[in-house]
Amino acid sequence: MSAGDVPASKPDVPADSQAGGKYRVIGAVGATGMIVASMVGSGIFSLTGRFGASVATDENVLVAWTIGGILALCGGLSLAELGAMIPCSGGSVEFARRAFGQATGYLVAMVTILSGYFLSIAVVALLLAEYVNKLLPKAIDPHQIAVVVIVAAYVSQLANLRAGFAVNTVLSVLKIGFCAVFVVLGLLWPVAERGAAPALDAAGGAAATPGMFSAPVASAVLAVSFAYLGWSTGADVAGDIRRPGRNVPLAICLSIAIVFLLYIGVNLVYLRVMAPGAMVEPDGSPMQAIGSVVATRLFGEPVGDAMSGVIALLFFSTIVAGTITAARILESMAAAREIPAWVGVREPNGVPRRALDITVLASLAALLIGGLDDILGLLTVLVNVFSSLSVAAVIVLRRTMPDAHRPFRVPLYPFTPLLYLALAGWSIVASVSEGGLQAIIGSLATVAILLATKRLLAPSQTPDHTP
Repeated sequence: MSAGDVPASKPDVPADSQAGGKYRVIGAVGATGMIVASMVGSGIFSLTGRFGASVATDENVLVAWTIGGILALCGGLSLAELGAMIPCSGGSVEFARRAFGQATGYLVAMVTILSGYFLSIAVVALLLAEYVNKLLPKAIDPHQIAVVVIVAAYVSQLANLRAGFAVNTVLSVLKIGFCAVFVVLGLLWPVAERGAAPALDAAGGAAATPGMFSAPVASAVLAVSFAYLGWSTGADVAGDIRRPGRNVPLAICLSIAIVFLLYIGVNLVYLRVMAPGAMVEPDGSPMQAIGSVVATRLFGEPVGDAMSGVIALLFFSTIVAGTITAARILESMAAAREIPAWVGVREPNGVPRRALDITVLASLAALLIGGLDDILGLLTVLVNVFSSLSVAAVIVLRRTMPDAHRPFRVPLYPFTPLLYLALAGWSIVASVSEGGLQAIIGSLATVAILLATKRLLAPSQTPDHTP
């Protein structure tokens, strides 16, 4: 029996029995590599430059990344409990489905798969193309490069499960090593002069410096939360993890700790090289590729160019991890009959080929959409709302499944998930206040469209269970 044939959301099916456990091929190291690869992507090399000038101070920059790390830890610990208890493909969606019902689970799944994976894979691929073009004597159409890397990530997963995860693990080790070297050298390398804010901005400083709990900082936290968002990956690939009761919590906690240290270290390098007010392009717009800019200022143009190539490799790692995880989300949706059941059927070698086919085709189709960043920005609030539901599921399922075996329990429960929900709620409300009516209308319209198209995706299917 394949993973797609098993109704993973059926309450009386033991969580660890998915497909008899035969697809559980990765241990704690491989699982940690999956999560790190998902978390460390374009965000750390671009986001600080995009909001640095608006938050204005070193402290606010570090506060945004620290609060994002706390959010990730609280959310990750919550999903660690649920992932150890219900280790299946697409766990973050399955938890919301069990806790809040089929309709909510469907919305969580659709927003996650569309924004968190299909659109995001396309955006990261285009960003990778920008870095590749820095190394080429003549620039190539970024869309052509993006197509090649998306297809390459897809091909890397076709041989068998072990080989696919091994590719990701190798890329993750390279990613961690590069970031660590960047931090160490960046903190030790001599800096001739720290970049200062443009004179015009400094002279016109009538505006008050934003406080730590201001709308610009809250908006920065919301943006930063995307750089940490891969912490849910451990729960989403739990169906492929050996000894999930032990390895899912271990991998999630270890990954968040590694990524937090790397993110803070990288930002300390940025702030050592330039003040937040200097994080702007020549035309005054937010800086788009701060990682490359800082590397060039620190080490010179040849080394900066070489690092652009390494950063491009890191982005490819993120695309590989996103491709793997997206397929598991689709498996979960197929098991819940939210999309046709055949999507979740695996090949004899364990590869979720049909789900991977849909992932690559949808990601390539997303490249045809203009303004991908604008679309992602519009859905940012919605993604955070629904990821909060996955975390809130730990509270609901403590009540509705009190006798379920829990190999791992959230420390300081219920403070930990409640802290996540409080911080996430603060950043969402403040960001909506800043984004205004457009963010609200965009979110409501998205929900309405998704609900309206629900029957079109699997019109003849009925759910296997009622959560």
